[in-house]
Amino acid sequence: MRYYLAMAALIGVSFLTPSIAAADYKYPYHDPYLATATSAILSDDGATPRVDSTIIRVPGLPGRNHLPTLEGRGDVSLALYRQTRPAPLLFILAGLGSNPYFGVAPYLASQFYREGFNVVILPSPMNWNFALSASRSGAPGYAPEDARDLYEVMQKTLTALRSRYSVKTTSINFIGVSLGALEGAYLSVIDADEGKIGIDKYLLVNPPVDLAYAVKKIDQWSALKGKFGRQKSQDIVSKALAIVDSFSEQRHDDPIVFDRLAKKFAGFPTEHLQFLIAENLQSQLPELIYVTQIIHDQKFRAVSKDEMRKRLEEAKGFTFTDYDRKIALPLWRRQKGDLQAEPQSFVQQGSLASIYDRLRDNPKVHITHNADDFFAEKSSIEALKEALGDQVMLYPRGGHLGNLWYPENKEYVLKYFQARR
Repeated sequence: MRYYLAMAALIGVSFLTPSIAAADYKYPYHDPYLATATSAILSDDGATPRVDSTIIRVPGLPGRNHLPTLEGRGDVSLALYRQTRPAPLLFILAGLGSNPYFGVAPYLASQFYREGFNVVILPSPMNWNFALSASRSGAPGYAPEDARDLYEVMQKTLTALRSRYSVKTTSINFIGVSLGALEGAYLSVIDADEGKIGIDKYLLVNPPVDLAYAVKKIDQWSALKGKFGRQKSQDIVSKALAIVDSFSEQRHDDPIVFDRLAKKFAGFPTEHLQFLIAENLQSQLPELIYVTQIIHDQKFRAVSKDEMRKRLEEAKGFTFTDYDRKIALPLWRRQKGDLQAEPQSFVQQGSLASIYDRLRDNPKVHITHNADDFFAEKSSIEALKEALGDQVMLYPRGGHLGNLWYPENKEYVLKYFQARR
């Protein structure tokens, strides 16, 4: 693989194609929910020689290190995979609420580290650590401002890498996944305007084309808990966790492993899979809400500041729509100086479509998406493809991130960053 990639880079072979016909794409799962479920075991592969990462911390915003119950946690926490020689640097930003130590981001990091990259995993802006240490509004979720906060964190990180860890970079690149891809799109606009980092390549994987549509889906599927009842909901989650745990020592570079995983999840009805997807995405929302409330000391439901457990318990009843409308929107309005701004205006201003013209003019930006991603309407994905043309690689299936592990997709991603580096 390394020899082929090196030769492709050397002779300048063009390998990026704009889309793949369904008949030519051999990804085996046609159910988008089942496809998405196969991503549940993606993490740093414990069955192969482990890639060690270093936890690094960069200074957070002033005043955030001494908040009640959160003392000493005001620095931004990141994961570094460091080469001992000059090498390309890849920033990885995963999706909703993700952290640098579990899930898709460490999976990608280990892949790129083994291909000779320095890698830094950023926390999602919707993670409590980022909200506390780096979000100026203290209520992340508005992509243009989250990207601005990320840009500041990345600059601080580069300073730390060079001064404290002697990291020498030959190029700087970015891969964003899911919500991280939307934030990465806005990041590309900022860096194109300011050039303080000089990012060479962006790959945006399965960005939510219409974030409001995606949030509505998550809220609908989360509400299935009411239909199932508390005990049945717990049983569904427990059964799924047991399946995932049973694959903890399996190789994550073997399609046969994912096929066995898919067969175990194939027995789940669609509504159960939808509920599990929503539960996973909402898992860190209570912590985010708690931190936001501590930052701003908002007195929702008259919960006192020192009642941490009660606040977290109350936050479990919030949906993402609740968070946007009851907590974040008032703060976003204040930050923009427009106290009458409607929620829809923030959705439109923070959508992917609103910056299509900037993305189209930036050859550094490429997007991969799946035609059956249920977090986007078919018409929205078609509009994305029409707007950006060959900058979009469209796969016929894979659900939401369900084909990240598939050999053809992995090869595409590696080639994209390896070419002409």
